[in-house]
Amino acid sequence: MRELELKNILKVDNREFLVSTISMNVRHSWFEGDQEKKVYETMVFEIINGEISYDNPKFNERYNTMDEAIAEHSAMLKNPKEFFIL
Repeated sequence: MRELELKNILKVDNREFLVSTISMNVRHSWFEGDQEKKVYETMVFEIINGEISYDNPKFNERYNTMDEAIAEHSAMLKNPKEFFIL
């Protein structure tokens, strides 16, 4: 299965954000084959004084398919105010 790692710096008004979309293994493997499954997650963190504020995400969403995750990541870059409150 392909890995996904998209990372972009997004500037909105006078603020900066890291938009990160990654693939990750399912951590709860109750069923046979679950260890091989992937989920995709997008998170947004504010960058304050050059430091990424990992402890206070502005957005967090998981997706079942890579295509969905890529589409949402791209849409967020085009219109961030639809995804998280600034």
